[in-house]
Amino acid sequence: MPLLVIIFITTSVDGALLDAPKDVVVRITNALQNNVNLTVHCKSGDDDLGVQTLRINENFEFNFQTNIFGSTLFFCGFKWSNEFRWFDIFTDKRDDCSSCYWTIIELGPCLYGIDGLCYQWNKH
Repeated sequence: MPLLVIIFITTSVDGALLDAPKDVVVRITNALQNNVNLTVHCKSGDDDLGVQTLRINENFEFNFQTNIFGSTLFFCGFKWSNEFRWFDIFTDKRDDCSSCYWTIIELGPCLYGIDGLCYQWNKH
């Protein structure tokens, strides 16, 4: 009986393996040029983290636990000067980090610690 329970817990209805939840920290740092404030608004399907205003080199940090289905997604809107952009700041399918530290520049978000790993903003 215990073996049956373990198999059920690690297998979904269609037979695909489920992911073990992991703890994740996301940090977003304002690295915009010209000493410009960055307004950040992050959400998931379940959580609205509110609006944060970051001065140059300031950061905003949040943590969560991924779901067992491998579908955890947090997205953020970024506003500065006359610009508005958005980006999927964490998606289980792309991100393997447990400490995901992002630097926000005009051209897009860059993942800290991985040289040259910057992404384009999401399309509107």
